[in-house]
Amino acid sequence: MKRNRSFRIDNFLWPVLIFAAVAIVALWTNMKAMPQRWVPDTQNPGGQTGVELSVQPLQPPGPAAGRATVPYGGLQIQEEINHAVSIVRPAVVTVSMPTAAQDPPGTDLSYISPYSNGRRQIGSGVIVDRRGYVLTTFQTVGKETAVRVKLFSGGKREYAADVVSVDAKTDLALLKIRAAEDFPTVILGNSELVEVGDLVFALGSPFGFSRTVTMGIVSSSQRQLRINGIRYPDMIQTDAVVNDGNDGGPLLNIRGEVIGINIACFMPDNHYAGIGFAIPINDAVSFINSSI
Repeated sequence: MKRNRSFRIDNFLWPVLIFAAVAIVALWTNMKAMPQRWVPDTQNPGGQTGVELSVQPLQPPGPAAGRATVPYGGLQIQEEINHAVSIVRPAVVTVSMPTAAQDPPGTDLSYISPYSNGRRQIGSGVIVDRRGYVLTTFQTVGKETAVRVKLFSGGKREYAADVVSVDAKTDLALLKIRAAEDFPTVILGNSELVEVGDLVFALGSPFGFSRTVTMGIVSSSQRQLRINGIRYPDMIQTDAVVNDGNDGGPLLNIRGEVIGINIACFMPDNHYAGIGFAIPINDAVSFINSSI
């Protein structure tokens, strides 16, 4: 049989063509996939400028599944503080009455006294019921049966208020505003959940400066104290500044919940030492419920 000499040439030609096509396609694909930092500007033959390709920076990993996002940075903390204070301020009041002589404290640890401006004694309080019930301290009202209460929400408004209940053993008093209207109230927290290091805020009228806010932390909880012969087993200690006129004002947490009522401070040699005390709000709840 006569051999076909062109058959072997044809068998090699097609594989070579197929291989070349595959190589070209692979090379083109790889060139498209390669990252480029800079592409020459074809409209500028000098090549002095180029088009910068956008490179996205790596993002930090998100929060772990099941965990709440924790706000970081001073702005977020500031917003939390502003929110907490704004919740409580409309319900903080100034309590005033005719001036009277005050007994000098017997020790460096004493109740916070109302501030006297020569005409009136000024303390603090907080509305705990929309019907106009105000929680304050026994030191604020003393032996008075009626006082004046000034609100600052919706414009300054001053009302007469009756002293409906007092408890000298806990230094608490409850007032009732003489008005048939709804008043702004606070949210009462759970003082059992207070921990050392918690951010807290003291609100009141120190030296007559109404609705003043000071900030500190819980320095100690369940502090056992004896003030003027009365034993307090679970006081909240704080370094939030309190002065004369802060008596009866609320101590609140960063959520805007009232966790205590400011009643005492430690003042060696009559100098402020950064140590104040508040009655846990859980201790005051039973007094409120029994008085309303």
